[in-house]
Amino acid sequence: MDSTVLFESCVYREETPQYIKELNKICDSHIHKAREHMEKDIEERRKKFKFDVGDHGMTYNSEGNLYGADGMQKFELLIRSTAKNILESQGFDMSSHEIKYTEMWVQEFADKGGGYQETHVHWDNHISGFYFLKCSDRTSTPIFHDPRPGRMMLNLPIKDKTKLCYGMERQSFRIKPGTLLMFNSYLPHEFRVDDGIDPFRFIHFNLQATMRA
Repeated sequence: MDSTVLFESCVYREETPQYIKELNKICDSHIHKAREHMEKDIEERRKKFKFDVGDHGMTYNSEGNLYGADGMQKFELLIRSTAKNILESQGFDMSSHEIKYTEMWVQEFADKGGGYQETHVHWDNHISGFYFLKCSDRTSTPIFHDPRPGRMMLNLPIKDKTKLCYGMERQSFRIKPGTLLMFNSYLPHEFRVDDGIDPFRFIHFNLQATMRA
Protein backbone atom coordinates (compact mmCIF):
# COMPACT_ATOMS: atom_id res chain seq x y z
CA MET A 1 0.00 0.00 0.00
CA ASP A 2 1.06 3.59 -0.56
CA SER A 3 1.68 5.56 2.61
CA THR A 4 1.60 9.24 3.48
CA VAL A 5 3.40 10.58 6.54
CA LEU A 6 1.20 13.09 8.39
CA PHE A 7 1.99 15.61 11.10
CA GLU A 8 5.70 14.98 11.49
CA SER A 9 7.66 16.24 14.51
CA CYS A 10 11.31 16.98 13.77
CA VAL A 11 14.39 17.52 15.92
CA TYR A 12 17.06 19.48 14.06
CA ARG A 13 20.71 18.83 14.84
CA GLU A 14 23.98 20.56 14.00
CA GLU A 15 27.48 20.22 15.41
CA THR A 16 28.84 23.73 16.18
CA PRO A 17 31.88 23.28 18.48
CA GLN A 18 33.26 26.73 17.60
CA TYR A 19 31.07 28.31 20.27
CA ILE A 20 32.03 26.05 23.18
CA LYS A 21 35.04 27.94 24.56
CA GLU A 22 33.52 31.42 24.48
CA LEU A 23 30.12 30.36 25.81
CA ASN A 24 31.63 28.33 28.64
CA LYS A 25 33.63 31.40 29.61
CA ILE A 26 30.48 33.54 29.68
CA CYS A 27 28.48 30.89 31.55
CA ASP A 28 31.12 30.19 34.20
CA SER A 29 30.25 33.31 36.20
CA HIS A 30 26.50 32.56 36.02
CA ILE A 31 26.98 29.01 37.27
CA HIS A 32 29.34 30.25 39.99
CA LYS A 33 26.63 32.63 41.26
CA ALA A 34 24.02 29.87 41.10
CA ARG A 35 26.25 27.59 43.15
CA GLU A 36 26.78 30.32 45.74
CA HIS A 37 23.02 30.78 46.08
CA MET A 38 22.48 27.04 46.51
CA GLU A 39 25.02 26.69 49.33
CA LYS A 40 22.37 27.60 51.90
CA ASP A 41 20.03 24.89 50.61
CA ILE A 42 22.84 22.33 50.68
CA GLU A 43 23.66 23.24 54.28
CA GLU A 44 19.99 22.95 55.31
CA ARG A 45 19.81 19.50 53.76
CA ARG A 46 22.95 18.50 55.63
CA LYS A 47 21.32 19.50 58.93
CA LYS A 48 17.98 17.90 58.07
CA PHE A 49 19.34 14.50 57.05
CA LYS A 50 22.32 14.58 59.43
CA PHE A 51 24.26 13.31 56.47
CA ASP A 52 26.18 15.09 53.74
CA VAL A 53 24.10 14.45 50.62
CA GLY A 54 25.80 17.39 48.93
CA ASP A 55 23.99 18.76 45.90
CA HIS A 56 22.50 15.40 44.86
CA GLY A 57 19.46 15.93 42.63
CA MET A 58 19.95 19.67 42.30
CA THR A 59 20.23 21.79 39.16
CA TYR A 60 22.13 25.06 38.95
CA ASN A 61 20.36 27.65 36.81
CA SER A 62 21.55 31.09 35.76
CA GLU A 63 19.40 33.99 36.94
CA GLY A 64 17.81 36.24 34.34
CA ASN A 65 18.40 35.78 30.63
CA LEU A 66 21.66 35.18 28.80
CA TYR A 67 20.53 36.81 25.57
CA GLY A 68 21.90 40.32 25.28
CA ALA A 69 24.96 39.50 27.42
CA ASP A 70 28.39 40.54 26.16
CA GLY A 71 29.84 37.95 23.81
CA MET A 72 26.53 36.23 23.03
CA GLN A 73 25.69 38.12 19.83
CA LYS A 74 27.01 35.64 17.25
CA PHE A 75 25.38 32.69 18.98
CA GLU A 76 22.10 34.57 19.38
CA LEU A 77 22.05 35.42 15.68
CA LEU A 78 22.73 31.80 14.72
CA ILE A 79 19.83 30.54 16.85
CA ARG A 80 17.39 33.23 15.78
CA SER A 81 18.11 32.85 12.05
CA THR A 82 18.00 29.05 12.30
CA ALA A 83 14.65 29.22 14.10
CA LYS A 84 13.23 31.34 11.28
CA ASN A 85 14.60 28.94 8.66
CA ILE A 86 13.06 25.98 10.47
CA LEU A 87 9.60 27.57 10.61
CA GLU A 88 9.80 28.60 6.95
CA SER A 89 10.88 25.09 5.96
CA GLN A 90 7.80 23.78 7.77
CA GLY A 91 5.58 25.88 5.50
CA PHE A 92 4.87 28.86 7.76
CA ASP A 93 4.66 32.34 6.21
CA MET A 94 7.13 34.41 8.23
CA SER A 95 6.91 37.58 6.11
CA SER A 96 4.86 39.41 8.76
CA HIS A 97 6.59 37.90 11.79
CA GLU A 98 9.90 38.28 13.54
CA ILE A 99 11.69 35.89 15.88
CA LYS A 100 12.28 37.04 19.45
CA TYR A 101 13.84 35.33 22.45
CA THR A 102 11.60 34.75 25.43
CA GLU A 103 14.20 32.85 27.49
CA MET A 104 17.82 31.75 27.40
CA TRP A 105 19.61 30.32 30.39
CA VAL A 106 22.42 27.93 31.29
CA GLN A 107 21.92 24.84 33.46
CA GLU A 108 24.42 22.57 35.16
CA PHE A 109 23.46 19.33 36.87
CA ALA A 110 24.62 18.38 40.36
CA ASP A 111 28.18 17.17 40.99
CA LYS A 112 26.80 14.38 43.18
CA GLY A 113 24.44 13.14 40.47
CA GLY A 114 20.68 12.89 40.46
CA GLY A 115 20.09 15.93 38.26
CA TYR A 116 17.20 15.55 35.83
CA GLN A 117 14.21 17.25 34.20
CA GLU A 118 10.68 15.90 34.11
CA THR A 119 8.78 15.75 30.83
CA HIS A 120 7.52 19.20 29.83
CA VAL A 121 6.82 21.58 26.94
CA HIS A 122 7.39 25.33 26.58
CA TRP A 123 3.99 26.93 26.14
CA ASP A 124 3.57 30.22 24.26
CA ASN A 125 6.77 29.62 22.26
CA HIS A 126 7.41 28.30 18.76
CA ILE A 127 11.00 27.01 18.74
CA SER A 128 13.04 25.64 21.65
CA GLY A 129 16.48 24.10 21.85
CA PHE A 130 19.66 23.13 23.65
CA TYR A 131 23.32 23.84 23.12
CA PHE A 132 25.56 21.41 25.01
CA LEU A 133 28.70 22.82 26.61
CA LYS A 134 29.82 19.98 28.89
CA CYS A 135 28.73 16.37 28.43
CA SER A 136 29.98 12.90 27.59
CA ASP A 137 28.70 9.40 26.93
CA ARG A 138 28.41 9.07 30.74
CA THR A 139 26.13 12.07 31.35
CA SER A 140 22.41 12.69 31.01
CA THR A 141 20.76 12.81 27.59
CA PRO A 142 17.64 14.54 26.25
CA ILE A 143 14.62 12.36 25.57
CA PHE A 144 11.79 13.44 23.25
CA HIS A 145 8.24 12.12 23.50
CA ASP A 146 5.50 11.66 20.92
CA PRO A 147 3.36 14.83 21.24
CA ARG A 148 0.10 13.00 20.44
CA PRO A 149 -1.42 11.97 23.80
CA GLY A 150 -4.06 9.83 22.10
CA ARG A 151 -1.50 7.38 20.71
CA MET A 152 -0.65 6.15 24.22
CA MET A 153 -3.94 4.21 24.13
CA LEU A 154 -2.57 2.17 21.21
CA ASN A 155 0.89 1.25 22.52
CA LEU A 156 2.25 -2.13 21.49
CA PRO A 157 5.66 -3.73 22.16
CA ILE A 158 8.48 -2.37 19.98
CA LYS A 159 10.31 -5.07 18.03
CA ASP A 160 13.74 -3.37 18.01
CA LYS A 161 14.20 -0.46 20.42
CA THR A 162 17.61 0.39 18.95
CA LYS A 163 16.02 1.59 15.69
CA LEU A 164 13.82 4.65 15.25
CA CYS A 165 10.40 3.63 13.92
CA TYR A 166 6.85 4.98 13.67
CA GLY A 167 5.80 3.01 16.74
CA MET A 168 8.28 4.74 19.05
CA GLU A 169 6.71 6.76 21.86
CA ARG A 170 10.02 8.36 22.89
CA GLN A 171 13.56 8.68 21.59
CA SER A 172 16.86 9.56 23.28
CA PHE A 173 19.59 11.58 21.54
CA ARG A 174 23.31 10.97 21.86
CA ILE A 175 25.10 14.28 22.28
CA LYS A 176 28.59 15.75 22.62
CA PRO A 177 29.98 19.22 23.43
CA GLY A 178 28.98 21.53 20.61
CA THR A 179 25.76 19.67 19.72
CA LEU A 180 22.90 22.04 18.89
CA LEU A 181 19.35 20.64 18.98
CA MET A 182 16.28 22.66 17.97
CA PHE A 183 12.62 21.64 17.81
CA ASN A 184 9.05 22.94 17.91
CA SER A 185 8.21 23.99 21.45
CA TYR A 186 5.15 21.72 21.64
CA LEU A 187 7.40 18.63 21.55
CA PRO A 188 7.52 17.09 25.07
CA HIS A 189 11.03 16.48 26.34
CA GLU A 190 12.94 15.51 29.46
CA PHE A 191 16.46 14.77 30.67
CA ARG A 192 17.16 11.39 32.19
CA VAL A 193 18.76 11.20 35.62
CA ASP A 194 22.44 12.10 35.54
CA ASP A 195 24.91 9.87 37.40
CA GLY A 196 27.27 12.68 38.39
CA ILE A 197 30.30 11.09 36.73
CA ASP A 198 31.19 13.91 34.32
CA PRO A 199 30.09 17.57 34.23
CA PHE A 200 26.82 18.22 32.43
CA ARG A 201 26.13 21.80 31.30
CA PHE A 202 23.91 23.14 28.53
CA ILE A 203 22.20 26.31 27.35
CA HIS A 204 18.42 26.17 26.96
CA PHE A 205 16.53 28.70 24.84
CA ASN A 206 12.98 29.47 23.72
CA LEU A 207 11.87 31.71 20.87
CA GLN A 208 8.55 33.15 19.77
CA ALA A 209 7.35 34.36 16.38
CA THR A 210 5.55 37.67 16.90
CA MET A 211 3.72 39.98 14.49
CA ARG A 212 5.77 42.94 13.33
CA ALA A 213 4.44 46.27 14.60
